[in-house]
Amino acid sequence: MIYLYTGLASPIGDMENKLYYSTDTDQGTGVTLIQKGYFNIARDLSRLNSKNEEVTTRDGHVYGYLCQFKMKASASTSLIFSTAPNSWKMRNSFRKFHAYRNIMFDNAGVEGDEMGRYGKTIRPLLDANHNGGNVDTLVPATTSSNSDPVSPGGEVYFNNGEWTYTKLATTPIFGEGPRPTTTPEPWADAFSLHICEENVADVLPSDEASGTYTSVGMIHSYNLDRMEVVTPTTPEALASPTNPLAALKATGNQAAAEVLDIAIDQELETPPYDIADNGPSIMKVIENISATPTTGGTVSFTAFLPAGLAAFYLSQKDAATVFEVQVLGKMLCKDMA
Repeated sequence: MIYLYTGLASPIGDMENKLYYSTDTDQGTGVTLIQKGYFNIARDLSRLNSKNEEVTTRDGHVYGYLCQFKMKASASTSLIFSTAPNSWKMRNSFRKFHAYRNIMFDNAGVEGDEMGRYGKTIRPLLDANHNGGNVDTLVPATTSSNSDPVSPGGEVYFNNGEWTYTKLATTPIFGEGPRPTTTPEPWADAFSLHICEENVADVLPSDEASGTYTSVGMIHSYNLDRMEVVTPTTPEALASPTNPLAALKATGNQAAAEVLDIAIDQELETPPYDIADNGPSIMKVIENISATPTTGGTVSFTAFLPAGLAAFYLSQKDAATVFEVQVLGKMLCKDMA
């Protein structure tokens, strides 16, 4: 949970682009301080500029925001700042979920404006924890009459407007035989989307049924759906130069046996990255680790936020912290890869 307020802003294009966030949830009293929370740059720019922000193109390519952060804390503390990975798996998961979401609506007879003025594109959560009870109590944006954002006062919080995170619905798939009656599986399963981390299942998938979900990890589901890289086993690897061309090349080469050993080793080599469906590729990546060395210290860093989402963690809960965020640009994630 994190509270946001805005001061004097600089334009980016025709938009205000400077946001302020405070970990003081009691608006300056210092009674309730939070230690971790989330940024949603797209939503906050939308609220500040009274203009809808879409985090993907209308054909599913995901945007990211390049931001300059300044962190000021009332006591010495350290920061861990993480975002979704700008990987091909992340970008492809957006494309696939965008396309399949459109198919979902088409199959239900929902077209065009019936999807809603602001529902043309996906609005995901960052991770499974982002789907908790503090999801949208954390980002009131404000304009402050006080010149010192560490000691706020007289703020008007920009907490109006509705930012609905994407929900999808499917019918669970059942295997051969009658529908199971021992589990409370509904006829329809509605779930939200988060970019990083594993699927959160209400009923785990099995040989008999596909399961039901509270929230679905986009990268995890993409990994499960795509054709994996298959590495041959030892019995399937090349054992001898049975190919005539291979034999011709090896003629006169006294190291032919060694060459074959090298070929076998290369053939059995696994990909140089993790291919597990729920492996490291579904996790957030650390964009920055900073520390304010003294009371009132200031730290600056630049980070690229895919889909405009990021999470932070402070080592000291008692350090009231303010983040000034200047949005430098919005661009496609594929152009930053």
